[in-house]
Amino acid sequence: MATLGKRTLDDDVSVDDGIKKMRSDAEGKQVEDTMEVRVLVDNYEASVIIGKGGSNVKSIRTESNSFVSILKTDSPVSKERVMTVKGSEECIAKAMQLISTLLMDSANHRKSTDPKGAGEPETAYTMKILIHKFLAGSIIGKAGSIIKEIQEATGSRLSLSVDPLGNSTEKTVSITGTPETFYDGCLRVLNQLANNPLRAGSTTILYVPGQPPAGAGYGAPPAFNPYAPQQSPYGAAYGAPQQSPYGAQYGAPAAPAAQGPGKTEKIVIPTVCAGTVIGKGGSIIRDIKTQSGTTITIADPEPTAPADRVVSVTGTHQGIQTAIYLIRQRVESYQPPNVGAAQPAM
Repeated sequence: MATLGKRTLDDDVSVDDGIKKMRSDAEGKQVEDTMEVRVLVDNYEASVIIGKGGSNVKSIRTESNSFVSILKTDSPVSKERVMTVKGSEECIAKAMQLISTLLMDSANHRKSTDPKGAGEPETAYTMKILIHKFLAGSIIGKAGSIIKEIQEATGSRLSLSVDPLGNSTEKTVSITGTPETFYDGCLRVLNQLANNPLRAGSTTILYVPGQPPAGAGYGAPPAFNPYAPQQSPYGAAYGAPQQSPYGAQYGAPAAPAAQGPGKTEKIVIPTVCAGTVIGKGGSIIRDIKTQSGTTITIADPEPTAPADRVVSVTGTHQGIQTAIYLIRQRVESYQPPNVGAAQPAM
């Protein structure tokens, strides 16, 4: 496993310290400088990023001063998952650099232990950032001028998918670089996204790995704009609450489910977000049960996976989908306890 900077897992440092960063706007007022990036990773990469008992993701959070989260997909056939990284542009770029290094080292370790031999070790790694299709032009530029300039200035390689991913308005920006060049390439892409927000009213349908085809009974996807000023989905610390990015899969909340045969579905949420879902004295989880007409239990973390908790939802199909939608809204509204704290000295 790659060494994630100077700080070790034995250091007594909160992994969520210092998420918030302030900057001055055009009028000199102090405003929050926090954004979110969605990254597409395959299931194996997700397991490496999380690490045994969440050790890797904890180190990445600490070293980058950002919040990294990977939710397990509900699809039994999906080979991909979406990772979200929250923080300032610099902190996100640092997290991406650490993650790419970790994944490259893991791939090379597998090669070195392959009895058949797998060729020369990798010296660069590729990661895929998800962006709205309307933002592709801000990365490419007129006649490819911006993407060419970024590549020449940073030494990283960039490519964009031609079409949006299935049932979404999102394309991928693939960034390939060495541990030394990846940070600069990623930061330049983030700068372009931050400086070129979507127009107000733009409809966004976020990509959900393994989701059923459009029209399969999950309701119309809501509009969501993760880049619009003061329209963040992360609760009070990140701006006014908006619709959950999981709405594209689960649809708008429905009325309590009608009576019918019950079944149970399970999802996994980060342990750090469990309190946000449960609420003080269980108030939030009771409300979700009432709205959805379901029974919900949240298991204690397993010793082998303390960073995750399994949520079991029992009810009708419609009630379960409503409950899962509401639960994931709460997960996305999670606010790290030390938001705004000073960054620990390196």
